[in-house]
Amino acid sequence: MINNSLLQTKKIIKIVSINLILIVVILSLVEGLSSILLMFYKISKVQPRPETRHTQYDELLGWVNIPNVDIPNMYGEGIYFQTNSQSFRNKEDFSVNIPPNKVRIVCSGDSVTMGWGVSNNQSWCHLLSSINQRLQTINMAQGGYGVDQAYLWYKRDGTKFEHNIQIFAFITHDFLRMQNANFTGYGKPLLSLENGELVNHNFPVPRGSFLAPKITQGSRYIQELRFLGLWKKLFPIKLETDNKYVVQTPAIAIKIFEELAEINQAKNSKLVVVYLPSRSDYYKNDSDSWRQYLQTELQKRNIIYIDLIAEFRDKMPNEQLEKAFLGGNWHYSVSGNQFIANILYEKLLSLPEVAVILQQ
Repeated sequence: MINNSLLQTKKIIKIVSINLILIVVILSLVEGLSSILLMFYKISKVQPRPETRHTQYDELLGWVNIPNVDIPNMYGEGIYFQTNSQSFRNKEDFSVNIPPNKVRIVCSGDSVTMGWGVSNNQSWCHLLSSINQRLQTINMAQGGYGVDQAYLWYKRDGTKFEHNIQIFAFITHDFLRMQNANFTGYGKPLLSLENGELVNHNFPVPRGSFLAPKITQGSRYIQELRFLGLWKKLFPIKLETDNKYVVQTPAIAIKIFEELAEINQAKNSKLVVVYLPSRSDYYKNDSDSWRQYLQTELQKRNIIYIDLIAEFRDKMPNEQLEKAFLGGNWHYSVSGNQFIANILYEKLLSLPEVAVILQQ
């Protein structure tokens, strides 16, 4: 009798256990399926980045402007974006030779130099030509570019044009972008320094991110899946190679500036390296290590270096700071671009070797 009761109890426990396991499995499957469906729903709601309207895949750079783009309301009503047939953010095409009685400046950089959020004629690069009408400015800047991409674009396409000055401008974040093979999911070049030479470890840049932009931009939702988090904890990947690019970043940047200086010298042009301020630079000192490093290393190499952060802190009234930016940390408003153009032009005139070009 006891044995029968014990067997019956074990049978009940077994049935209950199996049912509990089944319930857990079913709930897990439902929870997992719900997470996946929610992920796809979030991805479907992702809005394309503004840059996708005027850029296309480029095997060397990752992305570059589409030629002859004309978007009347790119950043809002009446805030237009145009490119010429040479993919520069300019209305007109440029001849290889500098026109008579003109001084040509090539502006290289990221979205801050490109003029994100403002019209073509409101970027600080274009506004330089309003201050001095003898100036002809080529806007060779692109949203999301690091120092590496701005250098590679100029080296491939900018050197075809004669010019008097190249202004190579950047913010602190542009150095961090050099350390990865992608930016916000989009592939980009990855430079390394080997035996004193720059080597691109990501050429050609993978095209996949441009084939499915919503998935690329919604990749953060894929990373939220719990089973991926568990997998990463159970099987962590050691990214030893990433450390190399981080450590090499300062040396790679200096090598880039050395090569740019050599190219400009051969073209009878002056390279001017410009450190642009971000909103946070007004109060914080996060950029100081980079600023001091560049000041020391570029001075050793006789490369012209203009640090606008000190000027920004000194000449930007506190009450006008918020009006100088478009809500974020980096991009200048119309008044912010005008401020940068004015103080940059003043700095250029204060340098005898540059002033003689501007006033020739």
